[in-house]
Amino acid sequence: MGILERGITLVRNPGSGLTPRANPFIPEDVAPPPPEVLEKDPLWNGAMSLKGPRSPESAPPVDVTQVAPWPIVEITRRPLVCVVGLHGGSGETLLRGLLGDDSLETGRLWPVFTGWDRPAPSLPVVATARTNYEGIAAATRFAKLWAANTLPSSSLLGVVLLDDGPRLSTQQKAAVRRVAQMTPNGWHLPWNETWRLSQPSIDAASVRVRRIIQNIRTLAENTNGEHS
Repeated sequence: MGILERGITLVRNPGSGLTPRANPFIPEDVAPPPPEVLEKDPLWNGAMSLKGPRSPESAPPVDVTQVAPWPIVEITRRPLVCVVGLHGGSGETLLRGLLGDDSLETGRLWPVFTGWDRPAPSLPVVATARTNYEGIAAATRFAKLWAANTLPSSSLLGVVLLDDGPRLSTQQKAAVRRVAQMTPNGWHLPWNETWRLSQPSIDAASVRVRRIIQNIRTLAENTNGEHS
């Protein structure tokens, strides 16, 4: 095979003879991008989510006679997934932004579909709570009401727990892991300092956050809710 057939052209470099130069008409090999590294979450021992009861029927018996019922909102849309904030400042707007425009934020209300579609769809729902006292208390109350089968019609995918600060105490870590296993899935979003100064973006998020968001979206697509 000749020099030109191999995609190499020789050019004269004064003082050093002939220097090889790539043929501009033959594309050069481009190195593949480095593989993405999934950072481990020590609090979750590397797991994507902590698993709990798959349905209220498989949850341990719980007495909610002294627990106030969770408020409900009727909706006629069929988003990919509904996001419920379990308390003020729970991070539901942040999560909805990461999930995308085909998700729907319903505030602190449990969504129930009341549109014309029949059979009526079971809307996928994900709830959010912070890892502080208020968040853990709200998530615990919510999980108990779900386990008692008092949240009708829609399907709970799980709870996303968002760190309330850069460091969690030992007591916080234990409480967060406990409540994360009270629903089908417990996801954890560690503290992100950049989110205090700039709009959270899925494109700029870490590999773990992007995998969590994709996990939620995939679970939502596998229910009988359909976004429109």
